[in-house]
Amino acid sequence: MTATRTAAASVISLTAPALALRMSLFYGVSFLINGIYGPYFGVWLRAAGLSSGYVGLILSLPNFARMFAGPLFAFVADSSGRHRRVVQALAIATLAGFLAPAVLGWPLGLVVIACANAIALPSIVPIGEAFAIDGVQRLGLDYGRMRMWGSMMFVVANVIGGAVLARYGAGSILTMLAFAAAATLAVSLLLPGSLTASQGQRLHINEVGVLLRQPRFAWLLAATGAIQCSAGFLNTFSTLVWQDQGVSAGVIGWLWATAVTSEVLLFAFARRPLARLGGTGLLILGGAAALLRWTCMGFALPLPAVFALQCLHGLTFGATHMGAIHELARIIPTKLSATAQGIYAASTGGLATGLIVLASGPMYARLGVGTYWVMAVIAAIGLLLAVRYRGLGEPVAA
Repeated sequence: MTATRTAAASVISLTAPALALRMSLFYGVSFLINGIYGPYFGVWLRAAGLSSGYVGLILSLPNFARMFAGPLFAFVADSSGRHRRVVQALAIATLAGFLAPAVLGWPLGLVVIACANAIALPSIVPIGEAFAIDGVQRLGLDYGRMRMWGSMMFVVANVIGGAVLARYGAGSILTMLAFAAAATLAVSLLLPGSLTASQGQRLHINEVGVLLRQPRFAWLLAATGAIQCSAGFLNTFSTLVWQDQGVSAGVIGWLWATAVTSEVLLFAFARRPLARLGGTGLLILGGAAALLRWTCMGFALPLPAVFALQCLHGLTFGATHMGAIHELARIIPTKLSATAQGIYAASTGGLATGLIVLASGPMYARLGVGTYWVMAVIAAIGLLLAVRYRGLGEPVAA
């Protein structure tokens, strides 16, 4: 009990600026891993001698594992009240995975790194997000101003990772990932011990069942899941599409940078549109932008138009994510925050996204750039679900 009171007191004693600074550091450092892993880990796998099929399988594993591992670890954090320790354990597991090939050799090291990346890595940020939601609920923090550092450092990792890769080759990728994981472990020490709701409270599995049966939560997951997973083809095949259209590698890099820059700007200046539209309004705006973006990208467009559509990323991802986070902060009790985040991450980046990633290759082979129109249909479904979500009554106070 003493440890519980101490953990809760560590949160309550933090001022708004102090918690905002710590969360900004956490987002910035933890996204270094994503900024290297996403673009370059497949390069390491290919250099290690794996076929394209095995590379795709390993890269898709986190999408499927997130369906189970994310909610499980989040529930452990909420039920134990030791959120920081869970994040630290996941960071240690991730670091161990990136070090495994050098220590264990081949192929055991590959098995360990694949498991760590699939199970531990995707769960770090969702549990950390629970602290941000706590700050939004309790101290009125600006979520976007904290979260934007993750997007900014993602771009920094893209640039630095590419430069290091060009100079030192594929062998440097695991070194960079291990460094990023060690930095994430270090910055996790700055997180509060637990959430404010941990004082005198422990989450029971029955409460998770109640959460899953809450209509508003279910509709929110369905809407955000459909909108976000509609980006699956873009995230995995857009570089190939642009290459097939004759766009140079340098220009493709600027197309990605344009998208992430728009995301950063959305997070930085979202307070006013959030106040005007609310979380549900941002969800609808994100769904409408996704429908427009994928519909237009299904045509052969001049390069300036493609750049303009990349600017919509701030809405298709940023507005949708911001809307979902603020709705979670509004409708979910604090003691369920990490669990809700884990389930939210599973719904947006789990089974549906994994299936779209696996189906993107065959769809692109058959439909070409018209695959984007399939994504537009999915986005339209998400938009309709978001409108339906707005039509629900206010949540019953927990």
